[in-house]
Amino acid sequence: MTISFLNFLPLETSRLRIRQYQGTDLEPTRRMSQDPELRKWLLSGVYSDKEHEEYVKVSSTSDTKDFVVEEKATGLVMGEMTFHRWEVQRTWEMGWLILPEFQGKGYASEAAKSLLKVGFEQMELHRIVAMAHPENSASWRLMEKIGMRKEGAYLQSIPRPDSTWWDGVSYAILASEYKAQTKNQ
Repeated sequence: MTISFLNFLPLETSRLRIRQYQGTDLEPTRRMSQDPELRKWLLSGVYSDKEHEEYVKVSSTSDTKDFVVEEKATGLVMGEMTFHRWEVQRTWEMGWLILPEFQGKGYASEAAKSLLKVGFEQMELHRIVAMAHPENSASWRLMEKIGMRKEGAYLQSIPRPDSTWWDGVSYAILASEYKAQTKNQ
């Protein structure tokens, strides 16, 4: 039986709300889809207006993998979290995209920790993984900050649209590791 993450939304932390995309998110999320600096690490690259519209439409359905992160007090869109089933049962992948003006304030780690909590404590997942580029130090440092451990580095493993290749690093945390870490907090 697969439990839908949608059953746990909206997910709230002390400062954040993680929720499903809605049709009204077209303009508030456009910059996340079209800012070249923000999207430089993403295989999908920068979206056109039409691609962004389709993305918001798909992300508003039950097939979504991406969720809006907003400031709970104001409803201001701050970024998004990715959370979806990975290649094997009871293993999910997470990711994040935080707008520049909200970076460095702990929002991504707060959101990621809330996904770990739901994933392990309510969805009873076995393992949660995350991927990054070795050059994207902010991303893999966040993985380490939330208790994930580096599992591997992959040379030229991600094809780029310009026919070159990116390297990748993978991180993961097991349910047993999460439980041991949260027991000590």
